[in-house]
Amino acid sequence: MTDTTPYDHDRNELSRSALARLVLSDRAVALAQTAGALAVTRYDAYTGPGGRASEALSLTWIADRLLAYAVVYEREHGSSWEEIAQHLGMDAATVEARFAPEIERWNTAFAVPYRLDETGRKRIPNLPTAAYDPQSACRRLDLWAHVHLTISDKHAVSDGLRPSSLKDDPSASTAHDIDGWICRRNFSPFMESLSRYVGTDWEPTDWDTVALSLEGTDDSDPDDGWYVHRMAGAWQSVEVRLANAAAATDMVSVVVAGAEAAELRLRIDTLLSAFAIEP
Repeated sequence: MTDTTPYDHDRNELSRSALARLVLSDRAVALAQTAGALAVTRYDAYTGPGGRASEALSLTWIADRLLAYAVVYEREHGSSWEEIAQHLGMDAATVEARFAPEIERWNTAFAVPYRLDETGRKRIPNLPTAAYDPQSACRRLDLWAHVHLTISDKHAVSDGLRPSSLKDDPSASTAHDIDGWICRRNFSPFMESLSRYVGTDWEPTDWDTVALSLEGTDDSDPDDGWYVHRMAGAWQSVEVRLANAAAATDMVSVVVAGAEAAELRLRIDTLLSAFAIEP
């Protein structure tokens, strides 16, 4: 078995049924985004013969994957093959034969969620990406739902997946928070970029204060393990909670609270995704 990663703890906080539902949500968004791109007509003149038919065909492939993980979720959720078959217009034996390989791959990936590439350094997920790194997937899908759907719930995807014990935890992120990890070597550029988006300056003295305050923090301690840094900008103010990640010495846990504007939330999400990667 390969070494552990920071993602293992997040997977363990969610049930297999919740992880399957998260993958289903991820596939649904992929279909919506691809279909939305096909609605644009501006660039039709630059598309070769058959190009739009090819794009439409790709939607059927994505839809097939969406259906496969809908079945995976239903099985994890306790639905029988007979119950699933009723909604697919097929007999139970046919449905089981069609989707059993997908169920087997899903089950096997939990025993070995990732493997190493030929160099022995890069981890290749055997689990679908959304189930392998559920925290990033929840953040991305919550933001997509908040921006694209006419709902005010900023945790429209993730809130239905969390155990009730986490929903009631006062230390957990609120509906206005965006959380994730950043690589420690990216910590300074992350804070500098965030300050620009908020509309304030990031001074060298700010870096000294935050770097010193970060020492001794621990994201596994919800009461005293976090340092809070406030950014009051020309356009908006945010609160940045920071702590050393207990699951990985080279990572810093980050929670940004108070970002209400959709554009700022998108930028913060992009920063967290970009700076989670080691330079």
